[in-house]
This record gives sequence, structure tokens and C-alpha cells, in this order.
Amino acid sequence: PLLQSLQPSFGFIFFFIISFSLLLFFLRHKFWCNCDICHSYLTSSWSLEFNNLCDWYAHLLQKSPSQTIHIHVLGNTITANPNNVEYMLKTQFKNYPKGKPFSMILGDLLGRGIFNVDGDSWSFQRRKVSLELGSISIRSYAFDIVATEIRCRLLPLLS
Repeated sequence: PLLQSLQPSFGFIFFFIISFSLLLFFLRHKFWCNCDICHSYLTSSWSLEFNNLCDWYAHLLQKSPSQTIHIHVLGNTITANPNNVEYMLKTQFKNYPKGKPFSMILGDLLGRGIFNVDGDSWSFQRRKVSLELGSISIRSYAFDIVATEIRCRLLPLLS
């Protein structure tokens, strides 16, 4: 009988302990900050001025003196600084993985190609592509195709 009378109290105490533990966890581990970028991201206030997230990112990158922004709430850093990109690609590529979320989002479009993989798979594909695309004639041909596509298809769309 004593155990049965304590059962409702035990449920309440258990719920209180779990709630209090979660509260302490979230207070100690701040998943967001009060910076303008995170605030805009969390409230979607960026959508008042921009049609899509990519335009907003481009705007933030243009405003940034270093052409690099950090989105704390996502734990991501986005850079458009050519020196940073060159450094990442040439010296420390393995330290900057695209990660599973990126690969999953773009998986339908990019598959498991060089633009959507990390690690050994990327290294293997990079070696193969370097051999295939290393000749001047291939690069010249690719440049002509891309220039034609931009001039004839992309620029008219943007005008």
C-alpha cells in the first residue's frame, strides 16, 4: 500500500528531474547566439528582403570584410574568399569535409561524384580527373563550351 501511494509522486519527481536536467543541459550548451546572422536565420527574417537563402548568403558574404561568415546555429562556415578556398583545396582539404548533410541534400543532383564526396573517395576521383583533364586541349575545349553556355543561355536568363 505504501508503494502504491508513492507511485504518483514518483512519476512527478521523475518528470521534474528529467526536465531540470534538460534545462541545465540547454543552458550550458548554447546552440545559438545573439548575432544578427543567427537571429535572422532562426526567425527567417532574411526572407523579407531575399527570395532565397543563397541570395542572403551572397549578400552576407559581400558585406563581410573577410568574405567569410559563420552560421553558429548550423555550425557552418561559408567562405567566398579565394585565398581561403585555395588554402583549403591545396593544403588542408581533409580538414574541411562537406559532411553528410551536404551530401544528402545534393545527393540526387550530384550523386557520389567528386563534388559530393569526402576522404578516400574524393582523393581517388581527384587523381582520375587530374589525369583526364590535364591536357591543354581538353581545358581549352571545356572553356569554350562554358563560355558559350554562359553567353548564350545564362546571361539571357539573368537579363
